[in-house]
Amino acid sequence: MPIWKPRPASEMPKIPLSRWRIFETEDGDRHFVGVDMFDSSGRVSSPIVTFDPVALQGTTQTGRIYELVGRKGTSLNVEYVWMRWCELYEVTSYTDVTERLLDGARGDDPT
Repeated sequence: MPIWKPRPASEMPKIPLSRWRIFETEDGDRHFVGVDMFDSSGRVSSPIVTFDPVALQGTTQTGRIYELVGRKGTSLNVEYVWMRWCELYEVTSYTDVTERLLDGARGDDPT
């Protein structure tokens, strides 16, 4: 399965993602990872600049806005694209920070 560069943010300024998660790489960058609802392909965003866990929306370094639709999740296609992206960008470790980032939005009291 090929991996390709996405169209510029100026052409596609907003992308809805389903079956999404948020991963943090060893350098501290966080990325949206999920299924692009326009073409059902797996997608990895550029580093996240802002994220609103209540609205489930964030802006990335390219200026693109990602809307997280439905519940977090995964798919084989998304897993494949994430692993290939990690190889291409020499990411050797990462952490799924989805729950940590969403916990504050839910108003959960950890005590």
